[in-house]
Amino acid sequence: MQKNVEFTDIYNKAYKLSAAVFVVSNIINENEELKTRIKSLSLNLVSMAINLKDTNFVDTKKIIKEIEKVALELMSMLDIARVSELISEMNGSIIKKEFQSFIGELGKYIEKFETDKSVFVDDMFTEPLAIEATKHLDRHNVTDGPGVVKPTSLHSKNQESIKSNNGNGYKRKDLRKNMILDFIKGQNNEVSIKDIALSVTDCSEKTIQRELIALIKEGKIKKTGERRWSKYSVV
Repeated sequence: MQKNVEFTDIYNKAYKLSAAVFVVSNIINENEELKTRIKSLSLNLVSMAINLKDTNFVDTKKIIKEIEKVALELMSMLDIARVSELISEMNGSIIKKEFQSFIGELGKYIEKFETDKSVFVDDMFTEPLAIEATKHLDRHNVTDGPGVVKPTSLHSKNQESIKSNNGNGYKRKDLRKNMILDFIKGQNNEVSIKDIALSVTDCSEKTIQRELIALIKEGKIKKTGERRWSKYSVV
């Protein structure tokens, strides 16, 4: 059913954007008021998308307008974080582009929905809404910068391959590696695997160790010490 597909897309994209925003904001200092606001707006975005399920036309239109407002505010907050170098230029640009696309799709959804005002949103769900977190999270490759997009630990299983709606998918491994690199760059002293694990929370220390080996081979970081006394820093 076409409208069912469209509505599911709205929910999925709101969820994916919120998860990505959470990941980006994790790199921001805990004391930053901006971080708290960004995470709060992200949760609101998902909640409002869920509220679309059992509403009539009038309420649906109102909720979507509210979703648009939250999406715009989130986009603005992240842009401020990008300009302030709290997140990387690449991450900020990617997120902004995805929000612009999402807002455009909300407008198109309303236009199509207006063609049949008798349709209720709950009638669209002829089949259970099945969502696998990692299959619906857009991930993008990033370059070195102060903040890095890395997958969240939400539903950590099956988070192996992520594709964006336009087909330009980026591998989770590259994102994780960039997040580790950015963390190391942000420290004044050498760091251990345990230090990194406190920031990169969606994978094991063994996985972090593999990424560190890859970064060493790429000539981006260096290691001193052996085994549990190993420390890492940028080249």
